[in-house]
Amino acid sequence: MTISQLGAGPTQSQALARFALGLRYEDIPDEVLNIARGHFVDALGIALASSTFDFGDSVLCAAREFGKGGEARAIGSLAPLPPASAALVNGTLAHGLDFDDTHIGAIYHASAPALASALAAGEAAGASGREVLVAFVAALEIGCRLAGAAPGAFHAKGLHPTAICGVFAAAAASARLRGADEKALVAALGLAGSQAGGILEIGESWLKRFHPGWAAHAGLVAEALGRSGFKGPQSVFEGKHGLYASHIGDIPKGELAPSYQLGVEWRIPGIALKPYPCCHFIHGFVDAALALRDQVPLDQIERIDCPLSPALHHMVAEPHEQKIRPTTTYEALFSVQYVVALALVKGRVDLAAFYFEPFDDPKVLEIAARTFCIEDPVSDFPKHFPGEVRVRLKDGRVIQRREHTSLGTPERRLSKEAIDQKFLANASRAVGLAGAERVLATARRLDELVDVRDLVSLCGSKEGKAA
Repeated sequence: MTISQLGAGPTQSQALARFALGLRYEDIPDEVLNIARGHFVDALGIALASSTFDFGDSVLCAAREFGKGGEARAIGSLAPLPPASAALVNGTLAHGLDFDDTHIGAIYHASAPALASALAAGEAAGASGREVLVAFVAALEIGCRLAGAAPGAFHAKGLHPTAICGVFAAAAASARLRGADEKALVAALGLAGSQAGGILEIGESWLKRFHPGWAAHAGLVAEALGRSGFKGPQSVFEGKHGLYASHIGDIPKGELAPSYQLGVEWRIPGIALKPYPCCHFIHGFVDAALALRDQVPLDQIERIDCPLSPALHHMVAEPHEQKIRPTTTYEALFSVQYVVALALVKGRVDLAAFYFEPFDDPKVLEIAARTFCIEDPVSDFPKHFPGEVRVRLKDGRVIQRREHTSLGTPERRLSKEAIDQKFLANASRAVGLAGAERVLATARRLDELVDVRDLVSLCGSKEGKAA
């Protein structure tokens, strides 16, 4: 379906609604389907791993206060919940470890709100795996387009595009699976706009983990309202008081408009998977550090320089003293200095390093203290997230490596085998290795499942926490 088929002068929400509701499995290019399948598996594995952490217990406890229901279930516990509450839990879990994917140009975590909404609405509707996959694709594409219409602009305002744009993506997935018509989805998108928010004043909190969960929850609420006849504004995106005008002070037009070449050009291929559970802006530096590790004698390091886009210093390099001596998980996984030192000293950047090992390893802290982020004059951020590590040794030699883009990005995609191995490592934390293998085998047959509930039923804790 092309934008020219949408009729004269549709609003952005009308165009997006027609795309979401009219999309057929046969319309989706094979490349897009294959990418979506891998990202579905990846996000599900992360959600399972997160269900074993304290923040997973906390969000589940809160969701249970919102009411009981058996239409949908929380990943990990299989607690029966109303669909919007299940979406809240599962979206929080899918982003909980900062291990989920990112659309590079949009700087948007695409799969967490899409998975959470598609699973919750799919369970409630008794949908097939293929129906859930198509809804997941629609949500991925819409979320990436909405965030990509203003690349970097949300972050510049201190806002998290995943929290903001994920609400609309979730509403679209739910509408497709719950049988809404175009009028209902347009209303839902309009109502979603007033629930689209997410500040990045995080500190030591769990706020960022909550963002995709809230987006999925709010999207399902907005969709239920629209389907029930509650009216919402049609000009939520381009209106003078709409999403872009209110949030970033500029309304995207032309090629930046969310509906531009909708269904012809796909944004999903721009989503990158994460091989490391830390901020995606840092991954290029991890790749470079790991590649240099065997060439660098740690006791001979005098200084390490890491050229970084000026736009990112406040997020992953400053304040310097905090970044070289992190005391919390979020301080660590948002620190170029610490993560580069971790890669050089331990040769790995994994969940254990951030969640189960102390942050005061003297060898790591010594290297981190010698690591400095300088300005990168040739960075093409946000088109790519480059990373460079320059190690100056005490004898004057400089050993360096630059990565134009990191492992897992569209130019260097993770293989199916790598995605599956990451899934097994994550999911086995919740359901054991044998259980993880069963979930993986079923998730990899998503297109063939008669009822998506058969997949969710396998996502219960090995400790038997399921209610």
